[in-house]
Amino acid sequence: MDRHRDRGRVMAELATGSALVDLVTAPRSVVVVGASADPAKPAGRPLAYLSRYGFTGDVFVVNPRHSVVGGYPAVPAVLDLPVDAAEAAIVNLPADQVPSALHDLDSRGVRVAVVIGSGFERPDSAPRQELNRFLASPDRRLRVIGPNCVGTMSVVSGAHLNFSSVLGRGPARAGSVAMITQSGASGNGLLMSILRRGGGIAHWFSTGDEFDVGALELLVGVLARDDVRTVGLFLEAITDLDWLPAATEAIARTGKRVFLVKIADSDLGQLAAGGHTGRVVGSSDISHAVLKQAGFVRVPGIAELADCLVTTQVVGELPARPRIAAASVSGAGAVVLADRVQQAPALSLPALGTATRRQLQEVLADRVELHNPMDVPFLGETETFARTVATLSEAPESDVVVAVESSLAHDRELLTEVLTARSPTASPVVLSHLSEDDPIPEALLARLAAARVAVVPTPERAVQALGLLAGDAGAQAAAEPAEDLTGYLGLPDIAALLPADFPWAPWVSAPDPETAAEAARRWGYPVAVKAAGQTIAHRSELGAVAVVRGEDDLTAAYERVANVCAEHGDDVVVQQGVGAGQEVLVAVVRDPEYGLSAVLRPGGVNAELLDDQVVLWHGWPAGQRLATLCESRLGVLLSGYRGQAASDVEALNTAITTLFTALADQPVSFVELNPVLVLADGVRAIDAIGRK
Repeated sequence: MDRHRDRGRVMAELATGSALVDLVTAPRSVVVVGASADPAKPAGRPLAYLSRYGFTGDVFVVNPRHSVVGGYPAVPAVLDLPVDAAEAAIVNLPADQVPSALHDLDSRGVRVAVVIGSGFERPDSAPRQELNRFLASPDRRLRVIGPNCVGTMSVVSGAHLNFSSVLGRGPARAGSVAMITQSGASGNGLLMSILRRGGGIAHWFSTGDEFDVGALELLVGVLARDDVRTVGLFLEAITDLDWLPAATEAIARTGKRVFLVKIADSDLGQLAAGGHTGRVVGSSDISHAVLKQAGFVRVPGIAELADCLVTTQVVGELPARPRIAAASVSGAGAVVLADRVQQAPALSLPALGTATRRQLQEVLADRVELHNPMDVPFLGETETFARTVATLSEAPESDVVVAVESSLAHDRELLTEVLTARSPTASPVVLSHLSEDDPIPEALLARLAAARVAVVPTPERAVQALGLLAGDAGAQAAAEPAEDLTGYLGLPDIAALLPADFPWAPWVSAPDPETAAEAARRWGYPVAVKAAGQTIAHRSELGAVAVVRGEDDLTAAYERVANVCAEHGDDVVVQQGVGAGQEVLVAVVRDPEYGLSAVLRPGGVNAELLDDQVVLWHGWPAGQRLATLCESRLGVLLSGYRGQAASDVEALNTAITTLFTALADQPVSFVELNPVLVLADGVRAIDAIGRK
């Protein structure tokens, strides 16, 4: 049979963004390619899940050895399917058979295929090259999720195009959270944590290698859905950066929280990610800055991501700077809660009002002091502890209660009974344990969640989750210092890459002392005689720079610098002195994931004042880069820190825009200008190094 028959028919457009997500989450019909009749095997799970968990659309099966699989009629090959019979497919075949199957599915009018098999990691492998050719075909209309993924899951529609082992335990509970995870195993673990703690899931996309469909495109689609209130992402690298502006706009427009775990920040982590998926991942500094600007809420790890996704579903929306009431079975636990809440800028710890203290007095008599947080250290008095927590949740000065319990002191069944009997208008509760190895039994967690009681394993993580939900940027992981890069391009090399009007402090090559003297007479003193930087990266350490303040000193200074340059194979330049200004280090890095970005640090003596840096990404508009720079501590310094004269921040931003434009198509991976003097009017770049 001709694989490409019917290609002349009118084909649907390539589904993207929201249309793609709608297609995956609620397809009218599904074909399972490579289905096994044994539901215990990974290849048999998708068909079993479609049948067992409520998918009402048509299901087709492709299996060359059986005419019936899992109760569904089967055809031996994809090309035996009627044209336009299926909208979505899940493909579970060996790697060498996948490209051919995708061609055939495309010819049958299938719009999206989830490829769960692996074997495409090596770029030079035959399956990978054939798959690349298919994806590059200009007339294909089939979108591909994966390969090397667990698949996709939509709970309400029953569209389970996945082989997740979690569903083997029973159906997933419906919720308002969507998950997008490049790692299928990590996604499975995250899903299990959410469901075990009484949370639910609307959709899960395991995206694997992302050769076609990437995480950001899916994010744009899920943010548009009414059944999704919160999104959790677990990423190693971003493969569809062109979707970042749309994702940024969608986050801002919808106001929905997007919690992100971005791994592979370290050098070894980046190597591991490259080996696992074949991706190239970028520097953590640039990634942190770009994604923060886009509106993502960075979360330290997958356990904390589960905390956020469970808590947001159970607790719901929080007001600005929510008021936390706290109670603990341990005095130390109460201190931990007080410390963590007070250290979280997005949270507050109010004093208890008179009415609340009166109600607590009825529960506790005169046995403890009545203040926030409450220390209720009574062993075996579960009802006393539970009524204290319930009373705090009814208090008008409480938006959410954080409580610390223990099986050593409490009967979990009774605790659940009291907390689930609270008024429906009571504030939500986040319950944690003295020890994370002492969990509440799973059977009780769903009952607690239904009564707006979220369970987070430790008090520290409970407060952290609430801080992230409330917008606590301080709880996000701090960026690590950028790598100290040295270069192989000197000042003349870099100047040749930039426009003639780039704001350098004037300089000329000086092959002899006479040339240097002529330039100095033309400009006036002082001047700097120094190495061009083509082989000498750190001039001062080698004595390859001298500031000359008069003609009498020029010849001797030139000879000293020239001797060092001759020893190291570098050239000599002479440069005009520039007036006083703020010194800034500007490094332009060609990141393998994000492209060009500028990393700015204070220079000179101010390097000790500020230990952070500013990242400006080329993909932002110039106005956004300027705003980011002005809002940073470096921007505050340049704008007139402690009575200093204000510097021309706009000129610095313009120079960075010029660097981005000029270096966009140049074979340069790194350029450092150090220092750039930011003057009251304009800037002057002094030194430059770089590398290809």
